[in-house]
Amino acid sequence: MEIIMKRFLALLTVLVLTLSLCSCGNAEGDSADGAKESKLKASLTSPELTYSKEELEALKEGYHYSYDYGVPALYKYFEGRCQIGCIVNSWQISNPDDTMYKSLAKNYNIYVMENEFKPSSINPAPGVYNFDPCDAFVKFADEAGAATRGHTLLWHTQVPDWWFKADPSNEKSLGACDKDGELASSEQLVERLEEYITEVVTRYKGKVDYWDVVNEVLNADSIRRKGDQSYWADIVGDLDGNGYYDDYVEIAFNAARAADEDAVLMINDFNLEWQDTKVQAMYDMVERMLRKGVRIDGVGFQSHIAVDSSIDAYRRGLEKIASLADIYDECFPEHKGNFRVQITELDMNMFVGANSDGSFIKWTDEDFEKQAAKYRELMDMFMDFVDDGVIDAIVFWGTDDENSWLNTTPKLRRNASLLFDRDLSLKPAYYAIAEASFR
Repeated sequence: MEIIMKRFLALLTVLVLTLSLCSCGNAEGDSADGAKESKLKASLTSPELTYSKEELEALKEGYHYSYDYGVPALYKYFEGRCQIGCIVNSWQISNPDDTMYKSLAKNYNIYVMENEFKPSSINPAPGVYNFDPCDAFVKFADEAGAATRGHTLLWHTQVPDWWFKADPSNEKSLGACDKDGELASSEQLVERLEEYITEVVTRYKGKVDYWDVVNEVLNADSIRRKGDQSYWADIVGDLDGNGYYDDYVEIAFNAARAADEDAVLMINDFNLEWQDTKVQAMYDMVERMLRKGVRIDGVGFQSHIAVDSSIDAYRRGLEKIASLADIYDECFPEHKGNFRVQITELDMNMFVGANSDGSFIKWTDEDFEKQAAKYRELMDMFMDFVDDGVIDAIVFWGTDDENSWLNTTPKLRRNASLLFDRDLSLKPAYYAIAEASFR
């Protein structure tokens, strides 16, 4: 009876709000806190849902698809506290009538493209820019009333080889150009980087909310060099003579800031959740940049974890990086309180050991319950940092178990790393994540 009454009151509230908006003549409208309103999300969410703990428990009794009226939108459980997001690809957002489209449009309020915002996709040849997939992504997110992450402006991979060649028309491999002394000069590479970032960020000014300006620039304890499959540090060099080869990072951030002063500019990396030496390297680099006047607004923890992972080191890493907020506030007092951490690529490998066998294993209910317990432990920790104003977004790296990079990396095998199964049905992990909102 209590749930029925809550649903009646919720429906009545929605009706009143709808009439209010109509009377104001605000078809698009903004909510009280300025967030985007979305007719698309409204059409995929039942007004009867109350997002109560009791209702969530009741849902466990049935078998539901993620876009059904009877299943709440995941992000709604965390509304006003943090954003909940997911990666997308062009094929997933091309058909509004598709099940996947509906699931994506409903469950999340922040999105990131898996590959199509990377330089090799956008700028495959000199003077050639392909923005069509990115434009479609921005349109999808806008219609869904969601925020956007641009991933990524600079990386050591998925960068077109011609960027690093003295002569872009040179057909030799990058390795051969390196051997023959035909790599680009520092001036050439800096010019190309600045031109690219300016072109891309300017195009999406006010449309992309967060940028991963640089991605995976660190190895275990220092800047990636040529031996770590990156040419950035080696070619650009130590321009200011301070002994560090991270000038290209500074250049990238300054170019992005000049193109969009209001965007949130972040640095994103992997293994920060368990590798203390890398956390220290990230801390040192960001502190160095901040004190040089380079405004880095936050750090992304990729968070590709395993079902048997300990979160002790993860908490230490979050605490260490969160302490950069004091330096940020000192260096940029006009932006005090704006430094943040985001969980940017969250998933959970079901295999214990990176190269475990079992290519096409059939996971059991017990396996999924174990996964759910680990997700809940992880989410409880995240919420500590959310409530402290440190974490403002949690983004899952995949839509469902069928569409996860962990099915092919490090080798072909049937993984089950996410919140929805291969039929887009809710797994125990979904409920574990949602339940963390009530703690």
